[in-house]
Amino acid sequence: MDLDSYIQTHRPEWSRLEETTAGGSRALGSRPGGEITETVRLYLRASSHLAEVQTRYHDPGLERYLNGLVSRAHGAIYGGSTTSGRSFLRFFVTRYRAVFRRTLPFVAVIAILMVVVILATDLWVASSREAQAGLLPSASRQAMRDAGAVTGPGDPGSAALSTLIFQNNVQVSFLAFALGITFGIGTIWVITTNAVFIGLLAGGFQAAGEAWTFWALVLPHGFLELTAICIAGGAGLRVGWAMIDPGDRSRVTALGEEARDAVLLILGAIPAFAVAAVIEGFVTGRTGSAIAEVLLGAVVVTAYLALLLFPTKAPSPGAAPGGQTRRVRVDPAT
Repeated sequence: MDLDSYIQTHRPEWSRLEETTAGGSRALGSRPGGEITETVRLYLRASSHLAEVQTRYHDPGLERYLNGLVSRAHGAIYGGSTTSGRSFLRFFVTRYRAVFRRTLPFVAVIAILMVVVILATDLWVASSREAQAGLLPSASRQAMRDAGAVTGPGDPGSAALSTLIFQNNVQVSFLAFALGITFGIGTIWVITTNAVFIGLLAGGFQAAGEAWTFWALVLPHGFLELTAICIAGGAGLRVGWAMIDPGDRSRVTALGEEARDAVLLILGAIPAFAVAAVIEGFVTGRTGSAIAEVLLGAVVVTAYLALLLFPTKAPSPGAAPGGQTRRVRVDPAT
């Protein structure tokens, strides 16, 4: 496609982005949720157009125009006002939730794989002295031997174990997403390896008669962490499946489209890890009631999944108050 054809093809999107971001973050925040979602999509598209123009066409004038457009759109979407915070929330509950629902089958596959591997490894290690001696890492064997001492609130040993698992889970999430490009094989390998690691620890503690000690340290923040891992793994698996079965798209096109949604899922999972970190740092092993801590973790993850799964009514793009459709005339400059 030559430069003139490229401009003619994408000019309506750029003009629409100019229109929706006119007036900055305050004006954007007053728009219906559907238009905010549309603006974010157009902003991401314009950003990719800017990168393409810089690498393929090398036209200084078009580069300046797109750079200015992307900068203004970024300021309108991510401005520091309270309104922009409301805009981001609307974006989260519309675009992110829609992408999550489309990815849900892949998330479910990862969740089933993880649960099965964790439980199988846990039961195997707990009932096999040979497995305990030959498979458990030295740090895990030490943790198993010290299990009886890792029981008090704020105990250094419990904090170290909890932090180790948290850091490992965050790393696994990003690897599971990134390795989706290996046709999903790397994603499955990372998820399985991590599930085996958790199962080894769980089995070791169970063999020592301290199964509740382990799960009491893991589950308060682990419920949310493991859910975020499943989302990240589902995103990676979705990318891998797009490369295996792109449908009527080319593999390059399928990869680009699915990767954009996958990145959005990862960005949306970051707050889940942040909340889990707060629970891990200020709740796990510090209240004196392990049951209450586990219940708190269960409540938090239930609320998170409810936010993602329960339907809400969002205004459609261009919807005006009163249910009437507002027609917007776009007259792009030539």
